[in-house]
Amino acid sequence: MNISSVLKKKMFKETLTYSIGSFGSKILSFLLVPFYTYFLTKKELGEYDLLLTTISLFAPLVSLQISDATYRWLIDKEYISENDKAKIMTNSIITLCIGYLIFCVGFSIYVFFNSFQYQGYFIILIFLNCLLPLLQSILRGQGNTKQFAINGILTTFLIVVFNIIFIYLLKLNVEGVFIANIVAYAVACIMILYKVKIIQYFKFEYWDPKLIKSMASYSLPLIPNLMSWWAISSASKFIILHYMGAEGNGLYAVASRFPALLLVINSVLLLPLQDRILKEENDATFNRLLGKFIMFEMALAFTLGILSPIMTKILVSKEYFETWQYMPYLYLGVGFNAIAGFLGLKYQKEKNTLKITLTTLLGAVISIVLSIVLIQYIGLQGISISFLIGFLIVLLVRYIDIYKKDVFNFKFFIIILLPVVSYLSILLIKQAISCF
Repeated sequence: MNISSVLKKKMFKETLTYSIGSFGSKILSFLLVPFYTYFLTKKELGEYDLLLTTISLFAPLVSLQISDATYRWLIDKEYISENDKAKIMTNSIITLCIGYLIFCVGFSIYVFFNSFQYQGYFIILIFLNCLLPLLQSILRGQGNTKQFAINGILTTFLIVVFNIIFIYLLKLNVEGVFIANIVAYAVACIMILYKVKIIQYFKFEYWDPKLIKSMASYSLPLIPNLMSWWAISSASKFIILHYMGAEGNGLYAVASRFPALLLVINSVLLLPLQDRILKEENDATFNRLLGKFIMFEMALAFTLGILSPIMTKILVSKEYFETWQYMPYLYLGVGFNAIAGFLGLKYQKEKNTLKITLTTLLGAVISIVLSIVLIQYIGLQGISISFLIGFLIVLLVRYIDIYKKDVFNFKFFIIILLPVVSYLSILLIKQAISCF
């Protein structure tokens, strides 16, 4: 068997394993949508989505995004000693705990002067949303993809089961959703701590400020990047709340959950690609796979967008059917985000995380401004279009920066821009007809 065959076999095995593991955290937002639409009102669904949106904003700040640095340091060398592993894990956990304690103090001061609904659930979920990614990064960094997959399956199973118990049987409504997530995430964390015996690696004597500083220099620039990503994908929900109320946010929450299908597929593909590209010395694999990834992503996003009315009619209650018209733009936006993420692997390989941040920040600013303007004219459709354009900007800026000399690739721009022009043309025609 030649080297190429071995690499393909290995990548197929890793992709299959990651697909199982990623299923848990990604597919849930899609699988539970029909369930939520039948048992939660638009207002309740909007409240739940806003709390999760707020958590997704604060989690990178609290954790200092140390999980990304942990993974990068664990795979930085082909061979890493047990002692070095212990140092990396110990300092990662210490960094996370310090960040969480500082956040708790600040949050306690805030709630003393201001009311904050579901504050108990919020503070617990923040911690679990920081801890679980760190533990999963340790699994990946150690090459323990089987445990990663098992953990994803367990998380999926527990969240579904506890949602049924707390919402359907105990009638706890929104609180039931929060409790289900807390219990499932806690069990998933305990499982990793026990099975991988991470506790054995943790020793205070390994505390190393220099190592923390080195890892933080890698992870800190990713915080504004993730916040910028949040601004593109989630900040719009607060804009919707201001202009259209909680019910409008509930509708958009349903529409935005459907692209979770594409997020699942993207996570399956990007995780093994990240492992492979970051470990290779040259850019041959990156350049070769980029074109194939773009073709696959755009074809899938376009197809899912066309199928949106059928999927919505089958899977959600009638009062949410109108959400299908926002989905094609959201699918395309998720596709652009995946391609931008693939391009970002080039920056990660070079440990140039600042460029990841700056490019995402540009897209975020444009997306927020467009959201504020367009929602006043075309409602929720304006939010979905702003989402698409935000990630399109990130993709184009990264592509132009990486391929400065060969940037004028006519085929690339046709593949990327043709679906955008098609969708916007259809919308303009529809708006023009409605005026007559």
